[in-house]
Amino acid sequence: MIFIRADANEKIGTGHVMRCMAIADAMKQRGQQVCFLTADREGSRLLKDRNQQYLVLDTDYTALEEELPVLRRIFREKRPDFLLVDSYYATPEYFREIRKDVPTGLLDDGVLTGYPVDVLINYNIFASAALYGAAGETGTKYLLGPDYVPLRREFIEADYRVREKAERVLITTGGSDQYNLGTKLLTKALADPHTANLHYTVVSGAYNTHLQELQEVANRHENVRVLSNVRNMWELMRESDLAVSAGGSTMYELSAAGVPVICFSFVDNQERIVRGFAERGLVSFGGNYLVQGESMAEEIVYHLDRLAADRQLRKSYSQKLRKLVDGQGAMRIAGELCGFGR
Repeated sequence: MIFIRADANEKIGTGHVMRCMAIADAMKQRGQQVCFLTADREGSRLLKDRNQQYLVLDTDYTALEEELPVLRRIFREKRPDFLLVDSYYATPEYFREIRKDVPTGLLDDGVLTGYPVDVLINYNIFASAALYGAAGETGTKYLLGPDYVPLRREFIEADYRVREKAERVLITTGGSDQYNLGTKLLTKALADPHTANLHYTVVSGAYNTHLQELQEVANRHENVRVLSNVRNMWELMRESDLAVSAGGSTMYELSAAGVPVICFSFVDNQERIVRGFAERGLVSFGGNYLVQGESMAEEIVYHLDRLAADRQLRKSYSQKLRKLVDGQGAMRIAGELCGFGR
């Protein structure tokens, strides 16, 4: 059995659990049993909804070292073959203790060094062996770069066409959208005469506390729809001519689908991702909310108008993005992790 330790709630969103579910599904295809470990009932809502096996630890998701006694009891009872951890709150000491009982892996969104794990996965566009270099942990296997982006099966060999006229825009701001950016971006786009008549689909995350405000905007405009608890993300991407997206796993889904993107960041760990895409000429960069504040929405609307009017630019972005991500990353990770199974 493979254990996956991940959380989801209104503060950290759903990204950790969603990408781990893609890995879990790939491991199940290889005949491996998978069980999620989550701190509290907040994370279990999403897992239960997606028919994933899970155990609730009843612990604090921000203090992972405190859950070690609980984990040891579970390890003695279940005897797992491997534990994959996807949390920004995991410490080197946490892994040193766990590794006494079970091989471990870490999903890393930055460049974490000194973490004593058997496998470290960093699928981000900026990840490279040179960044870890001599600081990398001896005995750790590194799975780095977009070849290891863990996407769901529908993104493999996805079919997408760049249409002559851009009419439909997908907006996604992450699982919680703590700054209510979905409403702010939508309001600004609808107020601009160049973008007011486009058709907007806003995907609201499971923990978005601003859903009612979004829905109120949609109720006033026939060209706006707001969707939550989305299961058909690939279908929404396929019907979209453009996407406005926060940095994170959705960027790689859009890449695999080939949807031209205007990206932005609103937390520090997104900035490196969106800058990596922008510096390689793969997307339009809409800005950093932590730096620009409310003016970021104006920048995004500017790029929205520019891209909607330029099919060749949209086509160029689409082709380059699809070369970056092939959709096979979850299966590659599963192949590595299942090697630890009995």
